[in-house]
Amino acid sequence: MIQSGMSTGRRYAFTLIELLVVISIIALLISILLPSLSRAREQAKSVHCLARLKEFGNALATYNNLSGGGLPPARWLPAPSELDDTEKPDRRRGVDRGDGAPRAVEYGWAEILFQYVYREDVKLPQSYPVLRNLDARRFEQYFICKSVGDQGASSGHYRVYLPAWSAGSYGLEMGDRWGESTRADPNYAATRDNIRPRLPLIGDANDRSERGDGRGLDDCSYIDAGEANYAGSDGRRNGNRFSDRHSGGTNYLFQDLHGAWDTQLRSELARDYDLNGVIDISTQP
Repeated sequence: MIQSGMSTGRRYAFTLIELLVVISIIALLISILLPSLSRAREQAKSVHCLARLKEFGNALATYNNLSGGGLPPARWLPAPSELDDTEKPDRRRGVDRGDGAPRAVEYGWAEILFQYVYREDVKLPQSYPVLRNLDARRFEQYFICKSVGDQGASSGHYRVYLPAWSAGSYGLEMGDRWGESTRADPNYAATRDNIRPRLPLIGDANDRSERGDGRGLDDCSYIDAGEANYAGSDGRRNGNRFSDRHSGGTNYLFQDLHGAWDTQLRSELARDYDLNGVIDISTQP
């Protein structure tokens, strides 16, 4: 006799086929969502990069106010008194960078902007120490793009576009007769008022650049005219040029200090350095 209130129901569980169906559905959803999550992550890195360029713009605005509208030079040589007391270079022979060819210590715009942002002097006796992130704890990867990541002493993830930065100072280089130089002078800094509004000042740089300014082995802080889209010796990745690492495009900071992403400007600058509609063949690297 069955007692009242006793349950006679059976306990059910998932079958193997049902479990496989559920796992397949979950795997399908993950495969659909992962590309979207990856794109969102890369988009966030691009937005962070544009925000960093805007910070550069704010530092430039501060420098402009104190210098009468001028830009810091793309390249300059600090005096021995401006470097740390230890390992001071001989100005005549420079610093041996390990390749057997001593060179003078060179600084650039990044070293100046770092001082304006962090209110701290840069005195490392090595070329472009801030741009190359030679002291990661001190410089805090300030010039390192998140889409590239920290690669140690990189050649710099951001560089200035020299024809704009120096207001087309072709012919001003030492030893050149007026009008015959095909390279802008990195030691000459323009005022922003003399720069065409459409021209970029700073942009994403190729972190695998195999060279500096084409004349030595320095890690330079600028890109000149035809170099903007220069592929390099391997035909693809190691040129001293702007980079399209953000979804096929490049982030730039322009003359009016606004930042924008662009996919065509890199190749345009390599053909027409001042964007006046004239192809400047003589500026090719």
